[in-house]
Amino acid sequence: MTILESPVFQSVAAITRTAEKALTYVLGLCVLVMLLLVFGNVVLRYGFNSGITISEEVARMSFVWLIFLGTVIAFRTKQHLGVNMLLDRLPIMAQKIIHILRQLVIMWILWLLMQGGWDQMVIGANTALPVTGWSQALFSGMVWFSAIAMFVLAIGDIAIAIMTPADRSYQHRFRTAVDSVEDME
Repeated sequence: MTILESPVFQSVAAITRTAEKALTYVLGLCVLVMLLLVFGNVVLRYGFNSGITISEEVARMSFVWLIFLGTVIAFRTKQHLGVNMLLDRLPIMAQKIIHILRQLVIMWILWLLMQGGWDQMVIGANTALPVTGWSQALFSGMVWFSAIAMFVLAIGDIAIAIMTPADRSYQHRFRTAVDSVEDME
């Protein structure tokens, strides 16, 4: 039995799938809120000469959340842009090493995003949005949250890569992006 078949790995994978599903529902909720507020506001303005005062701020916040939560899901499902042409030509052990090094670079960049997101959250914590009065930190907090979520996923990806045998049958684990839907697990 390999580490990938162990009960611990299977439990972590189940938790990750559940979190991904929950984030997908939140994404759907963000789209629904944006749709209802923007469309409702258009109908109210042109049809009844009134409007929803908070619609612009809440729709913009939903859009920001949609973008940053979407990046977490794209990171999890390996849907970000990647070119595997050269990587596929290398020996499998080289692919494994390059994957780990690439994930470490990604973690460094995510660390910078976490620091910047935290700094922006602190700055915006006492700044209220003009219409809703909500904290500006709700915007920059999503940068911080998505960076942390992707950082944790990158740690898990490195752990999986280290524990995965350097075998062609596990080659898909050493990719940061998939080429087609069939490449996804």
